[in-house]
Amino acid sequence: MVTLAAAPPDEDHPLGHHKAEYFSSGFEGVLILAAALAILWAAGHRLADPQPVEALGLGLLLSIVSSAINAGLAFAMLRKAREVRSMALEGDARHLFTDVWTSVGVVAGLVAVHLTGALWLDPAIAILMALNIAREGYALVRQSADGLMDRAVEPEVLDQIDRTLEGFRHGTIRFDHVVTRRAGQRRYVDMHMHMPADWSLRRAAALRTSVEQALMSAVPGLRASIQLLPMDVEAHAHDQKDLV
Repeated sequence: MVTLAAAPPDEDHPLGHHKAEYFSSGFEGVLILAAALAILWAAGHRLADPQPVEALGLGLLLSIVSSAINAGLAFAMLRKAREVRSMALEGDARHLFTDVWTSVGVVAGLVAVHLTGALWLDPAIAILMALNIAREGYALVRQSADGLMDRAVEPEVLDQIDRTLEGFRHGTIRFDHVVTRRAGQRRYVDMHMHMPADWSLRRAAALRTSVEQALMSAVPGLRASIQLLPMDVEAHAHDQKDLV
């Protein structure tokens, strides 16, 4: 999906393939939910029929080491995912975090049983870990579905757009109907720019180019689309009759 998302636009996909990453992250979320259900099923049986745990030793040590390695890798992947805004990489990182939580649950359960002798603690802790994993999986699936429905850009990105536009606003220039969306690594903003009706087309187009370049410099990966309108003309965007 990462390779497909990086493919250039083509005749059938003129805006690119950036949303492909949402399918990958959504599938990762489903796998996380499946893992949570498997843990709940196994823990439920152990809770109903407690069994003595294996002897602590090399297995416990390996669980701790693998958990530390997975945690380090997952944090690095998540940091990179946020840096490049990759939903596929973020989904993979969260999937790896479920392995970390599973290992934490294993260690905590074994230690608790060893210290207290209460066999029910092992499956009880496993159930708590499974519920936490299920929450992560649900959040990832929901976030992926949200991305496929053209969610608005992040608040900090919207603030950056507004600050950039503020540098061009004055008595004869104003912006309205600012609409944003995100698709994978890409961010899009559409808006109307009002200016004096007696301006030449060359002058208006030059200013629009300056605004677009400023926006795309302020927000990496942003694509800006600006419609020019005279100051005394109001466009009715999102009119209900347009939705019929």
